[in-house]
Amino acid sequence: MPSCLLIECCPYHWEIFPAWVSLLGESGFTVDIACPDTPGHLETVAMLGKQRLPIERLWDIPFHRYDLVVLGTLMHEGYNDVDKFQPLPGLDLINRIGCPSISMVHEPLQWNLRCPEATYDGRHSKGWGTLNLFRDHTFYWQGRRRRRRQWSREGNHLVLWEDGRRLTFFSTDRGTTWRGPSGMTLRRRTALRTDLKRHTRSGRHAIVTLSRQAAEHIRPRCPDAAWIMPFAKPDGPPPVPRDTFVFAGSIDYGRKAIGSLLSACAALAPDESVFIVGGSRYANLADDPNVGRLMRDLADCGLADKVRFSGYLPYGEFLERLRQGRFLLPLVDDRVFGGDYKVRTPAAVPLSLGLGIPMIVNEAIARRFGLDFMVCYQGDDLASGLTEARTLDDAAQASLRERTRQAADRLQAHNRDTIAGILRRILA
Repeated sequence: MPSCLLIECCPYHWEIFPAWVSLLGESGFTVDIACPDTPGHLETVAMLGKQRLPIERLWDIPFHRYDLVVLGTLMHEGYNDVDKFQPLPGLDLINRIGCPSISMVHEPLQWNLRCPEATYDGRHSKGWGTLNLFRDHTFYWQGRRRRRRQWSREGNHLVLWEDGRRLTFFSTDRGTTWRGPSGMTLRRRTALRTDLKRHTRSGRHAIVTLSRQAAEHIRPRCPDAAWIMPFAKPDGPPPVPRDTFVFAGSIDYGRKAIGSLLSACAALAPDESVFIVGGSRYANLADDPNVGRLMRDLADCGLADKVRFSGYLPYGEFLERLRQGRFLLPLVDDRVFGGDYKVRTPAAVPLSLGLGIPMIVNEAIARRFGLDFMVCYQGDDLASGLTEARTLDDAAQASLRERTRQAADRLQAHNRDTIAGILRRILA
């Protein structure tokens, strides 16, 4: 029986383990998992009945025993906080291992339109943060929110423009270190490894993304990029719903349409609420900055009783609690997180299909994933979606669940066929 090593270097993304183990198992592979020792990773590996291979001792693993390596999250040197990822799950890591491989790109913009020309660790008034210079002469500096950002080289100087303010940097070591005003310092990171076309040219390595749109976005840099959306289906029939509206995961004002949730809570019936499953590990949820802010915003609107929190749950319990919901709320639209949900995949989509729970979802998101049979609303009008869902009788809800199951079956067949085709190519 062929064997696969699934590698996850990030201190998150443990939710991909059941899906990959299931998908690769259908292709006849046994799967070992190398990952960090965070509680989420440990709980999920244990749920699968496996032993963790320590990612901190990755190079002690005898790779020659494996026919295939799957890298759960592919990154490059221009990502934020690269020191958190040891080893860095980049192209050099895959090349050093030497096995045929499949690497998953979660952030397609980072590999095409927002792929940096150069990357630095930059010190500013709030501390250190990633500074990426892009090919279109815009830039990103972590921790400095500015509307207008341009960069240029003027002789031996690097010039950054922030909202019309000029910041001039000079170097005395041929660009390794740059000094700027007010103690600002830039330290060049190691050379970027972002050539996906070269990486896949041998035919032994494959790149996959999480949606058709993401694959199309990245194909100028990687013509053979494919897409799958891995998910795992739990065993047994679904339990009787306990909660009508559930949201899965962490509250994040920057990445989720929390404003639509606040507006929608005012439209809930007296006996209705939204149940937030999982998320923060804080013992006192109010200590979590985003959760505390939501609690204050709800209280200010007189809606403090309209949102309930489970707090953190181990992944197996998290899934079982979600299965008891009637509708799943992704809380994303094209306007949050820079609009890149046009190419990113909301985590709620594979959850919805895997668990068989219909979504109440922004119509642009639903249409993009072929899920416009779900309960849809325009813009950030989540309240209208909750109202429509409330009107569905038992027959309509049963029909919606059946269409969700059919969509999951189609996607599962696509995943299976795509992975089979990749394996034939890279293992030939």
